[in-house]
Amino acid sequence: MEKWLKPLAVLSTIVMFIVMVAGSLVTKTDSALGCGNDWPLCNGKWVPEYTLASIIEYSHRLVTGIAGIIVGVFSIMCWRYYRGNQEVRNLAIFGLFFIVVESILGASAVIWPQSSSVLALHFGFSLLAFSGVFLLTLFVLQRDKMEQMVQGGVSRKFRNWIWGVTIYAYGVVYLGAYVRHTGSSMGCSDWPLCQGKVIPELSGQAGIAFVHRLGALLLVLLLLGVMIYAMRHYKETRRDLYGASVLSFVLVLVQVLSGGILVLSKLHLYTTLFHSMVITILFGVMCYMCLQSLKEPQAKKPGK
Repeated sequence: MEKWLKPLAVLSTIVMFIVMVAGSLVTKTDSALGCGNDWPLCNGKWVPEYTLASIIEYSHRLVTGIAGIIVGVFSIMCWRYYRGNQEVRNLAIFGLFFIVVESILGASAVIWPQSSSVLALHFGFSLLAFSGVFLLTLFVLQRDKMEQMVQGGVSRKFRNWIWGVTIYAYGVVYLGAYVRHTGSSMGCSDWPLCQGKVIPELSGQAGIAFVHRLGALLLVLLLLGVMIYAMRHYKETRRDLYGASVLSFVLVLVQVLSGGILVLSKLHLYTTLFHSMVITILFGVMCYMCLQSLKEPQAKKPGK
């Protein structure tokens, strides 16, 4: 079991990442109803018609199903191999739970048309599912290095700051998904200005897009604060949090720039997918910081 655990961990994260990208592709190409209102069939058939929309939507369903099987096997193997480990058990349940939730929400969105606010939740739940699998993967890969990385505790103030910023980031992600599902991505047709103004009229699609931009800007500042604090206080004793804080700040800068390029490129497909990829990785890293902030140094065994 140990021989296959790490490769399966990496594979599970990769397939969940592909699910995220496939979901973004469905939204970008308006292929959500490529299979009509049928689920799990596609327009009443197991093998869909050869139209672009039906192939994209059906491929997304197929990848999600395969990912569910792989993640299920991975979670069970972890549960058995690390028997009694509460962190493993919680992460396995967390990931599987949100895979089921996002699948049910995706099916219901096909069968019963949903509002933009509800559709935006689909990406949010998918992101939580990915993060659960991602964290379990990192647990498996870093298990032997944890003692070296965690050489000191974290203050309650910094821990609460990390968790607060991550929860806020989830809100920004939801707002970004809401922007896409309301067709407001070009509400601000230029960048960094919005309709040629620093502050546009806060109504309609321009208002929605502008609020999302403000939320993203604040997230940059908050993650800058996390990185500076980690550099000053935890660079030596908490290499995990220090490295993750630097990576988070770099990723949020890339995310903001990709958002600007997204607008300037008039919502080009590849730019849209890249934008979704970056936020997926960023949120996963932030969740990693949350989990690691709860850990304390392990008591050294006698003789070590």
